[in-house]
Amino acid sequence: MDQVRLKNIKTKISIADILIYFAAGILGILTVWPFIFIFSMSVSDPAEAVRQSVWLFPKGFHLDAYIRVFQNSFLWISYRNTIFYVASGTVLNCIMSVLAAYPLSRKKLYGRRLLVKFIIIPMYFTGGLIPFFILITKLGLYDNFLVMILPYMVTIWNIILVRTFFMGIPEALHESAVIDGANDLLILSKIIVPLSKSILAVIALYSAVGIWNSWFYAMIFLPNRNLHPLQLFLAKLLVFEAPNITNANQEMLELLRQQQSTVLQMKYAVIMFATVPIMCMYPFLQKYFIKGTLIGSLKE
Repeated sequence: MDQVRLKNIKTKISIADILIYFAAGILGILTVWPFIFIFSMSVSDPAEAVRQSVWLFPKGFHLDAYIRVFQNSFLWISYRNTIFYVASGTVLNCIMSVLAAYPLSRKKLYGRRLLVKFIIIPMYFTGGLIPFFILITKLGLYDNFLVMILPYMVTIWNIILVRTFFMGIPEALHESAVIDGANDLLILSKIIVPLSKSILAVIALYSAVGIWNSWFYAMIFLPNRNLHPLQLFLAKLLVFEAPNITNANQEMLELLRQQQSTVLQMKYAVIMFATVPIMCMYPFLQKYFIKGTLIGSLKE
């Protein structure tokens, strides 16, 4: 009887595993296919791209779109700006998250629970765009590159993640350091931070991806084109309208079709150019993802 039950359990587990792998495979295909499609469209023959006949693999092979994209000086200016915004914003966000999370993780801090509830409120309720625009202009950040850095310095969700991780560190380490004469700054820099590399990697990735993909603030607060990030360059390229061919003659029609195919493939080329660098960060930080997602709950 026991052998029959064990056999049934193994059978159920194997079927469940098959279903899980099948579902994961479907999700993987749905995730990878858009990237393959974008790459194929960017390197296919322009005529095939205009006809939208490319579904998976490239039809023909042309790099004209990438050549035109790389020759665009504003692309490299926006790319340089994005790297600067991401590097500065990520470092500052990690520093501010650690400095805010450490005191909130100390059980001896008076009013700690009230402070945690207070900082959670802005996660769900904000003043809106108009008050934020007035605040930015009053602070002198309009048409200033700092508008792409300072608003990203503090992320409440990252503070909560780091605080929860700090609360999981044994209190004995803190007490022993205090007995040895260490102050809070020394404890934070020499003990807490070295033990928190995993959560710091997680919030660094979250912050970097968020800043890399941001374009809305730049569109509103940065009229200077030389300060635009890469995603705003991409957004402007993607909203280009197709040329009007209603009253064009045959020669003009052919010219407009070539222009349309070039702009279309340039859009896909810029998407690849803007997506691949940030995707390269994931393999190096993948081992920290599970730990980062498991500590998302509040802990008192």
